[in-house]
Amino acid sequence: MSKRLLLLSNQPDDASFLAELSAVAKTTFEVVQTPEQMVEMISKINPTGIFVDVNNPKLLHALEFAAQKRFGLFSDQVQAHKFHFLADRPLQENREVTKSPFFGTYFERPTTKLEECADFYARFVLAGENAETHDLKHFLSERGNIQEITLVRSDQKQEAAEAVRQYLIQAKIPGRIANIIANAVDELLMNAIFDAPIDDLGRLKYSSTERNQIRELKGQEQVKMSIGFDGFYVGVSISDFFGTLDRPRLLNHVSMDYREREYTLRRGLAGAGLGLAAVYNSGGSLIYHCEAGQKTEATLLYRACENFRDFKNQFHFFSAKFYV
Repeated sequence: MSKRLLLLSNQPDDASFLAELSAVAKTTFEVVQTPEQMVEMISKINPTGIFVDVNNPKLLHALEFAAQKRFGLFSDQVQAHKFHFLADRPLQENREVTKSPFFGTYFERPTTKLEECADFYARFVLAGENAETHDLKHFLSERGNIQEITLVRSDQKQEAAEAVRQYLIQAKIPGRIANIIANAVDELLMNAIFDAPIDDLGRLKYSSTERNQIRELKGQEQVKMSIGFDGFYVGVSISDFFGTLDRPRLLNHVSMDYREREYTLRRGLAGAGLGLAAVYNSGGSLIYHCEAGQKTEATLLYRACENFRDFKNQFHFFSAKFYV
């Protein structure tokens, strides 16, 4: 059976984007007219991806209602990790969609370089078929060299972030951009080292620990980092081995509009997690892959732009995929 994408949208540009994406991913796609028709299609096929225009919240709510009516509350026929929300607004201006049980991935519809954006996003869609959207090899070309390190002490976080910065500068990426990426890596490493570990009762072990405290990372507390660059895209992936990521908390923090509020990272206190909005809004794509009780992998993907303006305005997306 051929791979199929479904689109619920009346925006002509969305159909054009799906056409480009389908050509790259070697799938077919179909535009459906109503939430009820979308649910009917989902009941008949096993779509590779489900794309929904969420500019109008009423359309999303109607789809949720139709799916609940058809499948019930706990059906596995409607899987959030297959959903892709399209909108004209950034996520922090459209926060209500994070409350949807279907929230999986969100992106602003591209208006330029449609073919390039579709090629990039097609890699993500195809990687999602086998729950491998956290694996850098799917996003880098064969020219990409992927290196891995394991952190065994908490103070290696600074060393790892600095190593990323130097790696990017040596790759001729502008210093300002290299600094932004290194800061994002630093924040995700902080979360993996201090926010992920739990004790035997499932309680956070370091909820009251100062984040500048140095400790050995033994066994399950060790953190893995991968970095790769193929001359076009930079990818960094950070893994903890607890799988304790809280979905509502993650979506709340990532969608915060940190520009309109007093915004500090509170680096002296574990569990803050407030830097995630800044990480996502730094310009690149942010993917979370969480296997409950096993691991959480946070992946950053950046287009290697020659100037900050293009870097800041690059096509990017946020994805939160949770597997039980």
